Amino acid sequence: MENMDNNVNQETQRIPQPDKRRRRSRRVKNSGCAGTVVYVIAVLGISIVLSLAAVFIANDVFAFVKDNAVKEITVSENTDLLSLADQLDNEGVINYGTIFKLYVRVKGDNQGVLAGSYALNPNMDYGQIIDTLVNMSSTETMQITIPEGYSIAQIKQLLLDEHVCTEDALDEELNTYAFKHEFLQSELPAEEGWLEGYLFPDTYEIYKGNATVRNTINTMLNNFGDKYDEEIQAGADALGRSMHDIVTIASLIEREAQVDSERATIAGVIYNRLNNSGEFPYLQVDASVLYGLGRTGGTLSEEDLNSDSPYNLYNHEGLPPGPICNPGYASLYAAAHPEEHNYYYYVAMPDGTHLFANSYEEHQANIATSDAAQAAAQAEAAANAEAGGE
Repeated sequence: MENMDNNVNQETQRIPQPDKRRRRSRRVKNSGCAGTVVYVIAVLGISIVLSLAAVFIANDVFAFVKDNAVKEITVSENTDLLSLADQLDNEGVINYGTIFKLYVRVKGDNQGVLAGSYALNPNMDYGQIIDTLVNMSSTETMQITIPEGYSIAQIKQLLLDEHVCTEDALDEELNTYAFKHEFLQSELPAEEGWLEGYLFPDTYEIYKGNATVRNTINTMLNNFGDKYDEEIQAGADALGRSMHDIVTIASLIEREAQVDSERATIAGVIYNRLNNSGEFPYLQVDASVLYGLGRTGGTLSEEDLNSDSPYNLYNHEGLPPGPICNPGYASLYAAAHPEEHNYYYYVAMPDGTHLFANSYEEHQANIATSDAAQAAAQAEAAANAEAGGE
């Protein structure tokens, strides 16, 4: 019996048992293959979606295949390219306002856009759209008058108020473009304010739009070149003064003189002080102090007169660094042909004329006369205003 049991055990041992480990391994391997397939499909799907998105975006940016249909866009005041993105998207000029904003930021080209109407086409690429918006020009002309004595800041504001161009376009041409006029070569390199004094005041027929700004400024400079004639040059040569000096002195005269007949007289006072700098080191021209303070008028305080601006001719000797405005022909001529006299002082009267003096004592008496006249004029104005209000 015992032998039989042993035989049975031996036979039992010979019967092969199922390999459970091997079956589990095969299931794990099958599961891993399925996961890989799902992953590959997901990656391919994402790639296809991204590729399609890239194609659509590229088509919008570069206008490979887009509708040909003119859209009229109206731009309001104080608008730049970034703020126009949503409007362009809504009007159907572009398809992706966010991408347009990104394009503008990457290009670093967020310029102002002149208010008005623009004809844009969806088949324009982003570069063409931007170029049309920032370099718009018109076939219509307009007249604009630059008054004598206007500074560049005032001319700039006048052009902006008349919607001639955008501030960005104007600043670029005024401050960075190196105009080739011979009389400007000593003023280079181009920088803010370098054209002060040379934009001749006159009435001009100009085109609106950013694309024509350079031509407008060039026309003003050409006019200056014509007006600075042989008579003015001869006077400058006789005085031993450069064009820069003549234009600077003329700008002081333009802002100080209110009566044409006094231009040459005021010019004579300036030259008398310049030529006698030992006794009169300071020109003490109020208009120059105001220019340095960024103002065109008003009463000067003690603080103003003590300012450290190089245009403060109460504490900086000689002429200011450059012109304080753009003078007209009469002031340029007076600067080159000053009246010969012995005056060193002048003070304004209410009617725009001046009282001149050759001594400080006489000047003090003139100041008292001027103060009394100014007070009387103010009292009369106040009485008239009160009478008009009743």
